[in-house]
Amino acid sequence: MKECHRVTKSNSIADGKKAGPECSQCEEECTKPRPAGCPHRCVLPCHPGDCPSCLQMLKIKCHCKLSVLYIECLKLTCADVKEKELLISCRNQCPKELPCGHRCKEICHSGSCPLNCSQKVKLRCLCKRLKKEVQCSKIQEGQVSLECDALCKEMKRKAYEIKEAETKAALEEEKRRQQAELEAFENRLKGRRKNKRRKDEVEVEQSSWQKYKNFIMLPVFGVAVVMVAWLMVYND
Repeated sequence: MKECHRVTKSNSIADGKKAGPECSQCEEECTKPRPAGCPHRCVLPCHPGDCPSCLQMLKIKCHCKLSVLYIECLKLTCADVKEKELLISCRNQCPKELPCGHRCKEICHSGSCPLNCSQKVKLRCLCKRLKKEVQCSKIQEGQVSLECDALCKEMKRKAYEIKEAETKAALEEEKRRQQAELEAFENRLKGRRKNKRRKDEVEVEQSSWQKYKNFIMLPVFGVAVVMVAWLMVYND
């Protein structure tokens, strides 16, 4: 910033540029490019040579976004792809769910979860009697199956026979119940008919007496009067 003045060789600095004893020192910020991924400025003002390593801490989220990590900037910017993968991992089990419904078994990682589910699941035969543990991915890919054995088939046959017998017994019981209800109804109906017949006979008898009682009683009454008169004359 000063006027042009003389510079001597004895006062030259390491970068090859010559400066005299009266030259002022540059106080501007260092503008040299930072390592890839480093967001921090150089801690020194304008200086010759390389910048010192960045020792500041980076606050970033892990691959699964559940944890906050503090990593030294120098370690992250100098790491290769594999080392960065480990540095940004929280080392906990991945919380993501696989298409099969199981949780990913890998530790916190970048990218998509592997489709090869290693979860052990129980595979059963059709009748549910036989079972074995297999890897979930093998079932998803249709690589394994469990068929019923001879004992399963025999048990299935017996179960079918028992069910058929129970169904038949239930039908017979229902048939007996319906027959009993029918007989009871018929008995009630017969009783009603018998009572009606008796009532009709009584009514017929009563109506016949009422119809002919005058014809019967008049002659009887006349005979009785004649007998009484005759007895009175005879006694006199």
